[in-house]
Amino acid sequence: MSNKNSSNKYNEDKTQIANEIKTADHTETPIDPCLTQLSGHGSGQVFNIRDKVVTIGRDPACSIWIDDPHISRTHATLVNKEETTVITDMESTNGIFVNGTKVQTHSLINGDRILIGTRLHFKFSMEFADYQIVQNQKYQQANYDSLTKLYNKRFFIDLLSREFSFSRRNKQPLSLLMMDIDYFKKINDSYGHLAGDQVLSQLGHLLKKELRHENVACRYGGEEFAVVLRNANTTSAEIVAERIRYSIEKLTVSYMNHSLKLTVSIGVSSYEHANFETYEELITSADEQLYEAKYSGRNRVTFKKAA
Repeated sequence: MSNKNSSNKYNEDKTQIANEIKTADHTETPIDPCLTQLSGHGSGQVFNIRDKVVTIGRDPACSIWIDDPHISRTHATLVNKEETTVITDMESTNGIFVNGTKVQTHSLINGDRILIGTRLHFKFSMEFADYQIVQNQKYQQANYDSLTKLYNKRFFIDLLSREFSFSRRNKQPLSLLMMDIDYFKKINDSYGHLAGDQVLSQLGHLLKKELRHENVACRYGGEEFAVVLRNANTTSAEIVAERIRYSIEKLTVSYMNHSLKLTVSIGVSSYEHANFETYEELITSADEQLYEAKYSGRNRVTFKKAA
């Protein structure tokens, strides 16, 4: 416990004052305890923790799931009760730090900076509801494609660059799938762009359902999608790609009175045995395999084994 007795009364008063603030029209506006993520894939997200028990870790069952090898499966727990928020280290490997000091259990106050493990930063603060809404809207707009609900190209490039660096350092494989909807223009020409939007939306939903939590699907642009497979070699990636291809082939998209069928072509490339120097080379290789799938008949998966 790292609280200082001399500051307890001040901090308690500070928290109580922050609970309700009177606006210009004399109405009371409540504010809530929040965690703002400052680093990692979810940087910018705000989590309201009022009256909640929140877990942080690599286990997908955690309230805040972090796909980071430096984070334990259940790394930390936060409990908010009445006006107190306590963070506890759940016997993690790399620990918890509050304002630079390692802690086991700590009562948080407004403005505290939290380090989970070695590189995951959060800020604890008391915030108005509109702050939380605006910040999360900004996060969604910056990182997600509004139509497919998948990550956008900006997020994909940032993610792939970091994953590639991690794989190089740790000598682990990394695979990339690039896929394109076959004859997508015919769907737009025959049924209209709203039908095309419905196809893209349904495909995004299918990809999220088919992939494990640690794998990431993105809308790369137009009717092209990308999937990043962490710690997956060529053989594993080919299996995932074929499963996705088959599921899409069986998919029926309903639009007005029409039942639309579609297929995709998928190119697979894997980083293994230091066969690429940069993540851009990995993208280029996967694109080349995608073009090969298109030119050799579509509705298929093509891949190139690492040297």
